[in-house]
Amino acid sequence: MGLPTVVIASEDFEELARSSAQALGLPEARILTVAHPIGGVPDEVLRQRAESSVEQLMSLLGANVPVKDGE
Repeated sequence: MGLPTVVIASEDFEELARSSAQALGLPEARILTVAHPIGGVPDEVLRQRAESSVEQLMSLLGANVPVKDGE
């Protein structure tokens, strides 16, 4: 079965990631889309973006993500 894998693509490259996955015979590829750009962004902004994507990433990897109180 292999290792669970997620492609991380910024918004501007989401369509390319999806079409590439399709062309490679991987229509079910797990793709996490994050805000663009990634390069040239201050570390703190990048850290905040990463932290806000963790739950979605874990879910795409098949991990059970705990639900926060009140959600």
